[in-house]
Amino acid sequence: MEKIFEYITENQNKYLAFWEKICGIEGTADDKASLDSVADAVEAFARSLGFFVERIPFENCGDFLIVDSSPNAEKGCAFLAHMDTVHRKGAFGFPPVKREGNKLIGPGVIDCKGGIAIALLAMKALSQNGFCRNNRLILTSDEEVSNRLGGERELALIKNAVLGYKAAFNCEVGKDGEAVVSRKGILRYRFEIKGVSAHSGIDYFSGASALREAAYKIIALESLSEEGKTTYNCSMINGGTLPNIVPERCEFSVDARVLNHAAMQEAETQIREIAEKSFVNGTSTRLIPISRRDPMLRNEATEKLFSHLDSVSQKYGMGALTAVESGGGSDSAYTQQAGVPSICAVGASGDYCHTAREFAFIDSLVTRAKLLSAATAELF
Repeated sequence: MEKIFEYITENQNKYLAFWEKICGIEGTADDKASLDSVADAVEAFARSLGFFVERIPFENCGDFLIVDSSPNAEKGCAFLAHMDTVHRKGAFGFPPVKREGNKLIGPGVIDCKGGIAIALLAMKALSQNGFCRNNRLILTSDEEVSNRLGGERELALIKNAVLGYKAAFNCEVGKDGEAVVSRKGILRYRFEIKGVSAHSGIDYFSGASALREAAYKIIALESLSEEGKTTYNCSMINGGTLPNIVPERCEFSVDARVLNHAAMQEAETQIREIAEKSFVNGTSTRLIPISRRDPMLRNEATEKLFSHLDSVSQKYGMGALTAVESGGGSDSAYTQQAGVPSICAVGASGDYCHTAREFAFIDSLVTRAKLLSAATAELF
């Protein structure tokens, strides 16, 4: 491993500059033009490393990339990351990316563009130093919206792209000393409630408040939440026009997090039952699916891969790892469904993802690349 680690250490500044560059190209999942610019930058950098890049066009979201180190060789390991972030342009000011000591601050530095740099660094360190199998990086552009823009075509692409690989390491936002072995599934729905408007002083009782109906439904949904099990988070409430008018319309969203497929089916049933029930006479509800993400389950294959990763981490002085069960979702659910042992959250470490305080520890570029390259090399 000495030469592999030497490459990582000696070339870290090159990959750090690339990391900063792609974070400086801001773009959310619905901004195709910006995400295609991210894909342009990643594609150019990967090709400069001697890698082979396949670009998959998508109409409703940024193009996807598949990067192979040695496409004609036997299959090694697959890596995953995504190019979209949750941050609107300008959220971090100008310039959007800044260094403060060992911290890199900016949109997507840990979620998940740091993971792109780490995966490419690990892949190049391996191919440069005698690892002959093909390692593959799969990059999507709508992970933050649960793949709803790419749809079923995207999920099929992810599953097919990892078939036959020894393991799948998702370079999502990580924490030092941790790796994720399971993730909750996600259901998101929008409730559109219609009531009857009326003057709030003269005709209050002839109206039917859509906002009041929403309040009952929100309480009913959130009351179903259980710690350690399924949770229901209601948000994005919009209703009413003026203080003196009984609200005719109200909308809100619900985000349900589930442990397994049975819990997901139960959550779907409960959401639909609450949508169909009228707490306020004269109101009606339209339920609109927003997105769905399957859970990543903790199983025997995951445990075995985590044990290997932990062993490698300790062997090379990077410390013991803790297996974490996360409430957040990721594309690891679909690599697992393809029958490939999967571990998630082994990308850049830092904190405050999904906020304007998001930062990454710069030295995690090296430590995570060493961990992934060693884990990949010693799987064979």
